[in-house]
Amino acid sequence: MDEIVNAAPGAARAPYGQDFAPDQDADMAPARRAVPSICGICPAGCGVTVHMLEDRIDRLTPLKNHPYGIVCPRGMRAGDIVHSEDRLLYPQRRIGERGDGRYERITWDQAFELWVEKLHGIAAQYGPEAVALYTGRGNFEFGLNEFFSPSGTSESSANSVLFPFGSPNAVGIGSLCYAAHGMIAPQALFGAHLRDIFEDIDGADLILVWGANPATDSPPTNLRRIKRAKGRDVPVIVIDHCRNETARAVGAEWIGIRPGTDGALALGMIAVLIEEDLYDHPFVENWTHGFDDLKTYAAAFTPERVEDITGVPAKRVRTLARQIAAAAGCSFVMYTGLEYSNSGVQAIRAAWTLQAIAGHFDVAGGKLFRMQDRVRLHRPTVAPPENAVKPLGAEEFPLYYETRREAHATLLPRAILEGLPYPVRSMIVSGASVITAWPDPALWRRALQSLDFLVVINRFPTADAQYADLILPATTMFEIDSYMIHDGYVQLRSRVIDPLGEARNDYLIFAELAKRLGYGHMWPQTEAELIERAVADCGISIEDLRAHPEGIAFELPKMQYQKYRAGRLRNDGQPGFETPTGKFEIASEWFRGHGYDPLPVYTEPIEGPLAAPELADRFPLVLNTGARTQSAFRSQHHNIASLVSKQPRPLVHMHNDDAHARGIEDGDEVFIKSPRGQVRYWARVSDNVVKGVVEANMGGGGPLGPEEWRQANVNELTDMDNRDQLSGFPVFKALLCDVVRTT
Repeated sequence: MDEIVNAAPGAARAPYGQDFAPDQDADMAPARRAVPSICGICPAGCGVTVHMLEDRIDRLTPLKNHPYGIVCPRGMRAGDIVHSEDRLLYPQRRIGERGDGRYERITWDQAFELWVEKLHGIAAQYGPEAVALYTGRGNFEFGLNEFFSPSGTSESSANSVLFPFGSPNAVGIGSLCYAAHGMIAPQALFGAHLRDIFEDIDGADLILVWGANPATDSPPTNLRRIKRAKGRDVPVIVIDHCRNETARAVGAEWIGIRPGTDGALALGMIAVLIEEDLYDHPFVENWTHGFDDLKTYAAAFTPERVEDITGVPAKRVRTLARQIAAAAGCSFVMYTGLEYSNSGVQAIRAAWTLQAIAGHFDVAGGKLFRMQDRVRLHRPTVAPPENAVKPLGAEEFPLYYETRREAHATLLPRAILEGLPYPVRSMIVSGASVITAWPDPALWRRALQSLDFLVVINRFPTADAQYADLILPATTMFEIDSYMIHDGYVQLRSRVIDPLGEARNDYLIFAELAKRLGYGHMWPQTEAELIERAVADCGISIEDLRAHPEGIAFELPKMQYQKYRAGRLRNDGQPGFETPTGKFEIASEWFRGHGYDPLPVYTEPIEGPLAAPELADRFPLVLNTGARTQSAFRSQHHNIASLVSKQPRPLVHMHNDDAHARGIEDGDEVFIKSPRGQVRYWARVSDNVVKGVVEANMGGGGPLGPEEWRQANVNELTDMDNRDQLSGFPVFKALLCDVVRTT
């Protein structure tokens, strides 16, 4: 695993910010300075000191006593990223045919005039809903997200700037990431979202890392906690198709599993708890809804049947269930790994139901609700337009719409190419690359090619930018002023360099667009006003934050457990949960009301060896995609030599036996073939992946970096029409493929 520079102290730490002082090295040249701020490479909010050499970022070091005082491998190369010669620095307008890549430099005024003119023209011809705004991970800066979030949701990656214009089609990367795990599943079970939940790893005596890899998180703070727990001899068990970096870093027990079958494993362990009478009777009898139906359904998932489905030995299914039941506090460290199968939402619900009925819900060491009376900053939101048509996907994926209040991107190509359910003729793609993020890149190319007007806002050229009518340059987060809050800590994001070229803060681009469209009063028009409005009347003054650029710690309310007993989770103050029945809904009445199975049922992957045996004869390996690397951030940074040198080629991880059966050696050039196509990769052969499964790097397919990465868009292999019907998420982790040598 790549090195993580970590300044976060242990349990006996000093108060936050106490040890910070500017760099006072007597030998430091006048051209050097040190600026306390927040890392600007990703939106995680890590506290860093930015060391400047003249007007360039030289290096980052972690801020001492900061709760996220970490510099990851990408942060170590911050200067290379920010000052890359590939940065977009000036507004550009297309002058050739769409797709030719011919542009001319224009002014920001010219760009906004053209942009506004086109939006009004398209709205006049097709209606305002014909304009869609897609925002991705590059737009996750905290202040931007908080101020442009749609109303009626706890968090969103979508941008509401077009709501007053009349378009309901705010679309975010949440259409394929996080929302199933962070919002739909928890809302169905206990009426809250993961923004208000955390795993008490520091208090656990058993830790399950399930479908997650904290070592590659941004930031890897849970890895730090897991290492501390391991130092206390807490057992750590990783359930995954790979013996991943986390498992190797802490020497965890690895339980290999066939991708897409996690729900069956959870149901099998639930069956053991019920059969052996190991579940938490008081919680089940007083606080759950649907347990009897679950008991009947789960009985069919015997350990032996679960072994046939998942590959996990029946004996280990039983003993793991007993371990979970015997623990005083068991943390389930999970993330998006379970989202990307046909069982996605229901598999997550099954796992958390297991955790809850085993007695680890809102107790020390388990899954905890954050205290509701903690300090929070202002989060202005904007309601979708009244009397507008429904956003794309609201009817097809109602659970997603009701939690996110935004459109679903999976239906964008149909609206663009077929005009169904109505035409979409213009898109704004900001901080994203749909061609590399979604299945079937050719479909997305056709869609972007056919638009009447496309605006791309980014720091670097993307695959989408080739089809843009306007390309607008955004700053990195080192070039802006904003803010960030963690539990118990708030900090200004202080600008450390002026915007390069004519790049602008994403927030200010959208604030200016709102102004030009006639409703700029709805959002602060300067960074200073944004920050002041966020912290107003929250008990933390802007003056204090400016006086403490390293951040300010604030006291958190004392944790109370089993808050559902005391009425601390419901809006009406009554005991229970914010669900239709007031109970932990094993059987979700919300799901039932929309015609979905209310229980956390298991669905076998429809493109898998059991459900599609004839296809599996031709494509006998299970394809898993999406695991993160330390050398890139999603599809970003393949053009940064100091990062791409860590992994210059895209890798496919294979088991020794699968490789040897195909005459493949470690390092060989290979093709991964699926029913949709083939992509060139390089084999990484080991025993760190389940036999019969391969793991292929994602993120390739952009216009920058080595040719090997530019030609390796893994989504040439995935399927736009194969999805979890509850969330609408594509299946990225349970498909079929084969791997062959190229020569």
